[in-house]
Amino acid sequence: MTESVNLPAGFEDLAPYAAVWGSLETQEERYLQRQHSTMKDLKAYYDATAPRLNAIFDHLDQFPMDALPDSEALLYRTALGLTETAMAIEVFNQPRVPYAPFPHKMAIEWNEYR
Repeated sequence: MTESVNLPAGFEDLAPYAAVWGSLETQEERYLQRQHSTMKDLKAYYDATAPRLNAIFDHLDQFPMDALPDSEALLYRTALGLTETAMAIEVFNQPRVPYAPFPHKMAIEWNEYR
């Protein structure tokens, strides 16, 4: 059974990537998705989405970030996947962090130092 992916008008071509990356709610989920993806899949997603970032952000800027409609929230989560995919494509040239055990998790902590 295929679930319908509802992206805003003009972004329907990103539906195959939204089905994967748009369903991920957290940075950790996106991090693990990258590790489990093939370079072929990551490259296809990157090539389809990265050139559209300005259009995606221009569209999303029309809405308050704390109250995105469902289709815009899906588009936003889809675009967030590029934070992980870009590392594989632009830095590692592989889905996984070199010399790190597979799979592994990463925790990001935010501290305010004065």
